[in-house]
Amino acid sequence: MCQRGVISYTQRMPKSDLLPRALQGERDFRWRGGEVSRIETLTDMVFALSLTLLVVAPEVPKSYEEMTAAFRHLPTFAICFSMLILVWYYNYQFHRRFGFEDFTTILLNGLLLFLILFYIYPLKFVFSNIVDHVLYGQSNQIHIHQRDMPTLMLLYSTGYTGIFLLFALLNLHAYRQRSQLGLNAVEVALTRGTVRTHLLYAAVGLLSIAIVLLDRDLVGIAGLVYFFIGPLQGINGYLSGRKVRNIKRGSSG
Repeated sequence: MCQRGVISYTQRMPKSDLLPRALQGERDFRWRGGEVSRIETLTDMVFALSLTLLVVAPEVPKSYEEMTAAFRHLPTFAICFSMLILVWYYNYQFHRRFGFEDFTTILLNGLLLFLILFYIYPLKFVFSNIVDHVLYGQSNQIHIHQRDMPTLMLLYSTGYTGIFLLFALLNLHAYRQRSQLGLNAVEVALTRGTVRTHLLYAAVGLLSIAIVLLDRDLVGIAGLVYFFIGPLQGINGYLSGRKVRNIKRGSSG
C-alpha cells in the first residue's frame, strides 16, 4: 500500500505493459506518472509565460530595419530558451518518473515556479550583456552599467542556485519514498545520480555567489565558474553510468 500522496504505478498506468518501450519512458527507469496532473499543467503555464517574457522583440516589426534589429537578439533568445527547456525537462522527468501529487511536492514545485519567474529577467539581462559585447562589441538593447554587474550576477546566481536546490529536494523526497514507489536497484542508483546532478549545479551557483560577495571586482570570475558545469556533470554522468552497469552485471550474473 502506498503512503498518502504517492500514486502507484499500476493505478496511474494500468496498460503500460501494452505500450511500446518508446512510450513507457526511459530505458532503465519505469515511469510511474500517468496522465498530466494539475501540478504539471500549472508548471507548463508558467514555463509558457516565461518563454513569452523572453520574446525576441516586444512587438511585431513594422519595417525591414526593425526586423533585422530583432534578429540581433536571436542568440540571446536561443541561449535563454535552451536553459529554460533544460529546466522544464528536469521538472517533466521528475513528474514522469514518480507521479507525486502530495503536499511536499506541491510546495516544492510551487517554490520552483516562483523562482523561475524571478529568474527570467536576470537570465535575459546577463546573456543580453554577454552576447551584445561578444558579437556586437556594444550594448544593444539592455543597458547595464558596469557597477551594477555584481548585483546582477548575485540575482542570477541566487535564482539559478535556488532552482537546482529545489530540484535536488524534489528528487530527494522521491528517494526517501523509494520503498513505497517500488524502485529497483537501478532506479535507486539513477535517483541518487539525479540528486547529485542538481547539487552540482547548485554548488557552482553558490561558488559564484561567494566570489561576488568576497570581492565585487571579481564578477568576471564569478561568471566564468559556470564553465565548470560541463566537466563536473561529465564526471557525474560517468560515475552514475558505471554504477548502473555494475548493478546490471550483478543481477545478470
